[in-house]
Amino acid sequence: MRNRLLAGAALALLLGGPVTAVAQAQAPDAVAEANPLLSPSPAPDGTPPYDRIRPEHYEPAFDAAIAAAPEDFRRIAENPEPPTFANTLEEIERAGRPLARVSSTFFNVASADATPAIQDIQRNVTPKLAQLSNAQLLNPALFARINEVWQARESLELTPEVLRLLEQTRLDYVRAGAALDETTRARVAQINEELASLGVQFGRNLLADQTASAVLLVSTDVEGLPQDQRAAAAAAATAAGHDGAFLIPATRSAVEPFLTSAPDRAARERVWRAFVMRGDNDNANDNNALIARMVSLRAERARLLGATSHAAFQLETAMAGTPEAASALLTTVIEPALLRAREELLAISALAARDGVTDVEPWDWRYYADKVRAERFALDEAELKSYFPLEGMVAAMFETTNRLFGLTMHERFDIPVYAPGVRVWEVREADGSKVGLYYADWFARPTKRPGAWMNSLRVQSGLLGESPIVVNNQNIPPPAAGQPALISVNEAETLFHEFGHALHGLLSKAQYPGLSGTAVSRDFVEFPAQVYEHWATEPDILRRHARNVAGEPIPEPLLQALLASRTFNQGFLTVQQLSSAVLDMRLHQVQTLPADFNARAWEAEQLRQLGVPEEVGMRHRLAHFSHIFDGGYSASYYAYTWAEVMDADGFEAFKETGNVFDPTLASRLRTEVLERGNTRDPAESYVAFRGRPPTADALLRNRGLR
Repeated sequence: MRNRLLAGAALALLLGGPVTAVAQAQAPDAVAEANPLLSPSPAPDGTPPYDRIRPEHYEPAFDAAIAAAPEDFRRIAENPEPPTFANTLEEIERAGRPLARVSSTFFNVASADATPAIQDIQRNVTPKLAQLSNAQLLNPALFARINEVWQARESLELTPEVLRLLEQTRLDYVRAGAALDETTRARVAQINEELASLGVQFGRNLLADQTASAVLLVSTDVEGLPQDQRAAAAAAATAAGHDGAFLIPATRSAVEPFLTSAPDRAARERVWRAFVMRGDNDNANDNNALIARMVSLRAERARLLGATSHAAFQLETAMAGTPEAASALLTTVIEPALLRAREELLAISALAARDGVTDVEPWDWRYYADKVRAERFALDEAELKSYFPLEGMVAAMFETTNRLFGLTMHERFDIPVYAPGVRVWEVREADGSKVGLYYADWFARPTKRPGAWMNSLRVQSGLLGESPIVVNNQNIPPPAAGQPALISVNEAETLFHEFGHALHGLLSKAQYPGLSGTAVSRDFVEFPAQVYEHWATEPDILRRHARNVAGEPIPEPLLQALLASRTFNQGFLTVQQLSSAVLDMRLHQVQTLPADFNARAWEAEQLRQLGVPEEVGMRHRLAHFSHIFDGGYSASYYAYTWAEVMDADGFEAFKETGNVFDPTLASRLRTEVLERGNTRDPAESYVAFRGRPPTADALLRNRGLR
C-alpha cells in the first residue's frame, strides 16, 4: 500500500485509525517560533535544515502537522461539488504536505542515526501517525468520492497516468478496509496501529541487541587478519573505550569479512554466534514474542480483508500475483542451489581436514570457502580488497551513470547533513540542468540500523513542481584514521545496487507523487537496483577504477581470477538467501498460529524440511529479519529473486548488443523503466525495455546453477 499522506516516511507500509485527541495537540508557541521544521526550509534547494534541527524539535513538529492534516482531508471529503478527478484525486495528492516533509526528514534520521532520543520520539509518534493514516484511508465519505470517480472512469477520457492513479488510489483504500462495515473497519484500524508500534519495537530491540552483541577480542584472536580489518577493529575498540583490544560489531559488513579471514576458529565461532543470535537471546531485546504477535495480527487482518492469508493479501497487487507463483520460482532456484551447496561442502570439508577440522561448522564455511577459491582461481581476498577503495568504486559508479545516461555528479558542500560523514551531490543532465540531489551515508555507526537502503527526502512530482532528493545508506566499517576505506566486491555491488534505487527515484518523471519513482510493487522495485549491480564488476570499469593506494591498477591476472570466480560459492549464497525467502512466505501463509508457537523452533523445523544444511543456514534468521518485521517486505522477501529474473535477463540484453553501455538500450532502460515509476503496470515497463517478458534461464546461468 502506498500512503501519500506519509510519503517518504519509513512506516508508510505499516500505518494505519481515527484521530482523536491527537488532532488537538499543538506545538507550544515558543517552540513553534524557533522550530525549523514548522516553516519552509532556509537550507539550499529546500533541503532539510539538519544544522538547525535538534531532537526536541521533531515531536512538536509532528504534533502540529498531524493536527493540521485532517483539515485537508475533511475539505476533500465534505466538498459540496460533485467528485471529479481534480477536486478529489489530485487534492489527495496535495494533502498533508507539511506532515510528509516532517516525516521524511525524521524517518531518514530514525533509520540512520537512531540515538535514544530519536528512538523515543519514534515510539511516541508512531501511534499518532497510525491513527491519522487510518482516519484518511478508512474515511467512508472520502472513499465514496473516490469510488464515484472510479465508477465513471470509462466516460471521463482519462490519460493512462491519470487512470493509473485513480485505480491505484481506489485499490489502496479498498485494501486498507474502506469498503468494510464500520465494526470491521474499526478492528482493522486497531490492528494497523498495533502493528505499527510492534514494528518499531522490533527494530529498537534489534538495534539494542546488535550493539550489545559486539565481540571484544584480544590480539591473539585476530592474528592473521588482514591489516585493514585489524585497524578497523582496533579503532572500533578504542571508540568503545577499550584501547588495545579489537572490537567486531555484530553487523554483516564487519562479521562476514572476519569470518572469511580470521584463522582463529574459536574467535570465528564467538563472532558468528553473536551475529546470528541477534534478537534471539532470551533477554529484554528478544523478538520472538513480537514475531508471534505480528504474524497473528497480519493473518487476522488478511481474513478481515477477504484474503486467505497475509501472503495472499500482499501478493494480490504484486507481479507474482499469488504465493504459489512466488513459491514456484523459489523452488526452481533453490533445488539446484541445494545440490550445489552440498558439492561445495565436500570441497570445503576436504580442505578443512588438512587443519584437523573434521566437522565443518557454520562459522567455518566462509573461511575455508575462501581458501578453496584461492586454490582454484589463484585469488587472494586481502590482495583483491586492496584494489577496491571506496572512493574508487564511487568514481566507478559515477562513470557508469555518465556513460549510460549522460548524468554528471557535482558534490555540494553547502547543504546541511544529519550526521558526520554524510555527503551530498547534485545530479545534472548532460546539458547542465539539475535532476535532483543525492545524499550518501556509507559508513556504519552504532546508531544505524543494519543493512543497506535507499529512501527519499523528497519525491519527484510534476504536480507539485518538486525535484527529487534521495539518500543511500550502507554499513561499511569506518577505516582507521588516515587510512582509506577498502571494501569487498560484495560491498561494491551493494554500493551500485543502492545507487540503482537512487536512480529510480532521481530519474522519475511522474506527474503525481503517489506514482513517482520507487512507488512500485516490491517485486519490481528491486529490478533497477539489481540490474545496476552488474556494472560493478564490468572489466572495463574495474580496469579504470580498481586501484590500490599507490594508484596502481588491478593486475590483469587478478582481475581475470575475480571474473572467473564470480559463480563460486553460489550454492551457499543462494540457499542462504532463498531459505529466508521461503520461510517468510511459509510463515505468512499460516492462517492461525498455535497458542504455543515458538519462532525459533518453527524456523529450525522448516529448515530441516527444506533440506538446508546446518553449515549453511539462513541469511536472515526470523529474530533479526528486519526486512519482514520492520521494513515492509513481509511475504515479499521473494521479491529479490523475482527481480533477479528480470535483472539477469535484462543485463543479457546489453551483452547481446556487444556493448554493455549500448546507448539505445540504456535510453530504453531510462525512459521505459526509471522514468516511469508506477504510471503503468511494471510488467509493461519491463517488456517495453526488453522487448519480451523475462525468463529464469539467465538467472540460473548468472548464478552458475545451470
